[in-house]
Amino acid sequence: MNKRWILALVAALVLYLGLGLVFGIHDLGATLTRLPWFWWLLAPAAALMGHGFLFLRWQFYLAQLGYPLAWGASARIYAAGLALIAAPGRSGEALRGLWLKRRHGFPLQVGVGVTLTERLADLASALLVLSWGLGGKEWSAVLVGVLALSAGGWLLTHPRLILRLERGIERLPLHPRLQGLIRLSREALLAIARVRQLMKPWPLLVGSLLACLCWLVEAAMLRGLYGAMGSNIDLAQAAVIRTATSLGGVLSLLPAGLGTSEATAIGLAVLYGAGRPQALAATLMLRIATLAVPCLLGIVSLLRQSDLNRR
Repeated sequence: MNKRWILALVAALVLYLGLGLVFGIHDLGATLTRLPWFWWLLAPAAALMGHGFLFLRWQFYLAQLGYPLAWGASARIYAAGLALIAAPGRSGEALRGLWLKRRHGFPLQVGVGVTLTERLADLASALLVLSWGLGGKEWSAVLVGVLALSAGGWLLTHPRLILRLERGIERLPLHPRLQGLIRLSREALLAIARVRQLMKPWPLLVGSLLACLCWLVEAAMLRGLYGAMGSNIDLAQAAVIRTATSLGGVLSLLPAGLGTSEATAIGLAVLYGAGRPQALAATLMLRIATLAVPCLLGIVSLLRQSDLNRR
């Protein structure tokens, strides 16, 4: 794990050093110098506010599954999960399911099911915010996509389909090397059953709306950053940049979407009229606020909870 973190950090440093050389180290430095000092506090604060909405969603999902948890105990597990935010597609946060089982005796599939539903809600909300940012021109297509996503998620978690898959797993040969895989597959099927409970209209609506609030808070922060650096990018354009950046990073399947997220954010900003140094500086600030700071907070929280960080 330590080697992976070091490699990811080195890759990020090389990437931004390369971008700085291409766009001009001096111009990047001058742009960051013109940025008012309070933005170095305001940008991370806005990102953490967004995580406040996502924590409310986490609490809501746990309650919907019949496993409510006290706010303090739940916040400690949620915060520790931020240490894994850089995993491809934020899939590492599923480890919260193991922590809920270890500390509170919850079934493993509860936390895993919540994480899977969170990613589906993130995708649905990103499509909605992206459509709004594009001026509503793609509302019909995006609405169809969201409905198809919801219907597909409901269908894939249908009890009969899960039962057939479970019977198929039971027919697998009882080879010692397959026992771990079989157990993991069964847990995954149980987690999918939990997802179906959260794909009902009310939980899906609440989860998606809370995620939309998170996207909009981060978009407002990004708009403020561009405005402070002299670029005239409005809230709708900032929303397109923010959501497209995240979607591009997820599709790349790389840790933290390294490379593809930067390319998407800088390309869209330049397309909307921002200068290349401003686009690179805003992207750097965005990544610090939405990735580095929450991840650091998660690492500190994880290290302070010895029963969670043991292997």
